[in-house]
Amino acid sequence: MAKILFVEDDQNLATRVLEWLELEKHIVEHCGNGKMGCEKLEDFKYELVILDLGLPDMTGIDVLKKFRSLGGTTPVLILTGQDSLDDKEAGLDAGADDYLTKPFDARELSARIRALLRRPTHFSGVTLN
Repeated sequence: MAKILFVEDDQNLATRVLEWLELEKHIVEHCGNGKMGCEKLEDFKYELVILDLGLPDMTGIDVLKKFRSLGGTTPVLILTGQDSLDDKEAGLDAGADDYLTKPFDARELSARIRALLRRPTHFSGVTLN
């Protein structure tokens, strides 16, 4: 069981993922935009962040870079429809720990979450631009 922040603006997808993760016994907080995601990341501790890139007010990359620049070490899994190699490279270089494209299978999401939660929680603070 982990405390997870899920930043996703598609309410239908968010509802399905929240239900799945709660069945997996995780505690999940959801927010639908980047600004609220940044605020939650500044105010609360999470064991994992699941982050969409296509948010209505700012990009997920901007959220991720801000989080990492403030010393955030929590593992971040990007969950997005942006599936080009350039998008994946940009997300991982910005500090994401994993990258999963939509559509996806919930079992794969769970497996990736388990893998990230097994890792030691430390981040060097180095990102590529």
